[in-house]
Amino acid sequence: MLLVYFSSQAVWAFTLLGLVLLLALVIAIQAHRHRAQGGNEELPGMLGEVTEASDTRGRAWALVRGEIWQVHAAEPLQPGETVRVLRVRGLVLGVERVPAHKPSTGDPS
Repeated sequence: MLLVYFSSQAVWAFTLLGLVLLLALVIAIQAHRHRAQGGNEELPGMLGEVTEASDTRGRAWALVRGEIWQVHAAEPLQPGETVRVLRVRGLVLGVERVPAHKPSTGDPS
């Protein structure tokens, strides 16, 4: 019936166009379902290095993911210490100190 109004090449072109649009729709739905992987959502769990010591309110500055962030910790922080991000509250990161890893000498005693 379609061949009466359209040539066989047009039917193939419409079929191909329909398949491409269907594929684009499936890809768009899958992309919409995935959680965002960028921005501040990925900060919790990341490690950083303290660049400025804590003040009296527990605020310090740290380098996390190549950016300097204001951080807040329960204990005083010193420059050079490693911290782990626990939460993001606005532009301030809640962090905890990561214990310094002591290199082992291989001697079990």
